[in-house]
Amino acid sequence: VTHLVCPVGNSFSLVKIRLHTGRRHQIRAHLSHEGHPLVCDNLYGGSTPQWCPRLFLHAHCLRLNAGDGLVIAQTALPHDLVQAVQSL
Repeated sequence: VTHLVCPVGNSFSLVKIRLHTGRRHQIRAHLSHEGHPLVCDNLYGGSTPQWCPRLFLHAHCLRLNAGDGLVIAQTALPHDLVQAVQSL
């Protein structure tokens, strides 16, 4: 967990979550239910600050068994979200 403060003083946290199963909707719903909605998630009560251009949710690594063995895909944080974090 990394805690950040935006220019107007609101606090935000970057959180790494490991799921065994799940979909974007479940992540959004569960975090919102616990009082921690995603940034720019209008459906589940997240704030829409000027510094973030879109829903702040990113799958860094995806692992699945495709029948012939484990398939692993990894990707870095997209440029627009990197810029959003750097603006804090």
